[in-house]
Amino acid sequence: MFTTSVPVTGPGFLDRRDELQRVADAFERLRAGSPQWIAILGPRKIGKTSLLLEAARRARGGALRFVAIDAFEVLPVSLEIVRSYALKVLDVVLGPDLATSLEALAARPADYRAALLQSPVFSALPAEVRSTVIELPEAPVEPATLRRWLDLPERLCHALDLHLVAAWDEFQELLAIPGGRRPIDLPPLLRSAWQHHQRVAYVISGSARTTLTELVTARHSPFFQHFAVLDVGPFPREESVRLLTGGAEPARAIPVNLAERAHELLGGNPFYLQVLGEALAAGNEEPSLKAALGETLFSRTGRLALYFENEYQRLVGRATTLAATLQSLAVAPRRLTEIATAIGASSGSAAQYVDRLGDAVVHGEDGLYSLADPAFGLWLRWREPGGTVVPMKLLGDEAERRVAEELARMGFELVYQSRASRGAFDLLAIRGTHQLGIQVKRSALPLRFDTASWNRMAADAERLGWRFVVAAQPPGEREPVLFLDPAAARRSRGVSLDHEAAIPNLLAWLGEGGPARGRPRKRRLSAR
Repeated sequence: MFTTSVPVTGPGFLDRRDELQRVADAFERLRAGSPQWIAILGPRKIGKTSLLLEAARRARGGALRFVAIDAFEVLPVSLEIVRSYALKVLDVVLGPDLATSLEALAARPADYRAALLQSPVFSALPAEVRSTVIELPEAPVEPATLRRWLDLPERLCHALDLHLVAAWDEFQELLAIPGGRRPIDLPPLLRSAWQHHQRVAYVISGSARTTLTELVTARHSPFFQHFAVLDVGPFPREESVRLLTGGAEPARAIPVNLAERAHELLGGNPFYLQVLGEALAAGNEEPSLKAALGETLFSRTGRLALYFENEYQRLVGRATTLAATLQSLAVAPRRLTEIATAIGASSGSAAQYVDRLGDAVVHGEDGLYSLADPAFGLWLRWREPGGTVVPMKLLGDEAERRVAEELARMGFELVYQSRASRGAFDLLAIRGTHQLGIQVKRSALPLRFDTASWNRMAADAERLGWRFVVAAQPPGEREPVLFLDPAAARRSRGVSLDHEAAIPNLLAWLGEGGPARGRPRKRRLSAR
């Protein structure tokens, strides 16, 4: 089974052996009284949360507890995140005794307090700890209360002889919390509390690699030398293949060569592969990489396309200069001077734009700048004018590529659908209100069809509500693509199309209307 909406743990968790061992070692150090903090770095959707949850699953039991909090759980991000964190810790520590969620009850303080008073574990806590817990839902956010909330996990663990791992995801967002009328700089406050804790270990993670790296390595940072860095990257080829081939049911098995090609195109991001695998394993047809990528990546409503649209807006906003910089890098890796030329800016301005794009761009040892995510680059190329030819260039054969390029030149948007959606046709070309089914033939004229195949194509066009043409790509690099009018077909021991069926101007032919759904004109169907 493919998992795309929640973190992956258990049997579905793959690879990350070294990373799991690093996290497990940190857990053991915590149990031994020498906690180690870890900063997990990696792009969005690379599996950082899955790694932590799987490590916690394998280490569960005994006196070790695990709590995870995402900076985006409290929006807009504010100092209230500390209250939310403390409530989550209470649920982990006291929840089993109460059989209810204190975090959920916090919105009803009276019910929250009544639940606590029924807990023998709570009643046995030191008076000062009980006071902090009781006031938690309603206490004002002030430096003194923040410090008590941050110390609460350590004091609870000490009183109950427990150890706790606290994981903070998208930690970089905490650096930009507005202070309001009484500014409170949260990172130094976190450091000053955490550095005294012996029963709580801290794991931070986030997708802003550069920001987090600076946070844990820069001398001016309050967290300088406090965290060990753990880098989580894409899957290697063999693990990508294992994910795709192992995630499908036997009846919908994904071939190894298809999985290898998917890794070449999308890279080893496990989320992308899970989404693609889900599309490949759906339906009753043989898995098709063309159709699956058309559905997920090269579609306005595809799961990956929507994800990349969100990333694009986050990176670019309304800045056309940043959009142009991204687009120039989607074409190919470039030197800074080449980026400047492509976007019509000075080298100094181009350097600023690249810097503003942050971790979306990497600077290689060869001096070239490139996009960090190859799948994002494919999507950027596809969404540009004329970019609908990109899927055909990547996945089509030579004839399909030549036909796609010619159609794109005429302003058609190309869609590659599943066999169930496109019937007997190889491509769907859309221009304005016109939907045109294309069957591509890789041979010289005349083209020949058996009667059953021809009738099936005509019936599919009728069923789908499309006009259709046959695109002939004769052998030879210099041979032009010919679009053939089905109404000019001849019947004689089947159906054939020759040079007389060539459409001199496809756009004019579409505008004229032609025969409904490309039905043959009877006068051309008589046997000769």
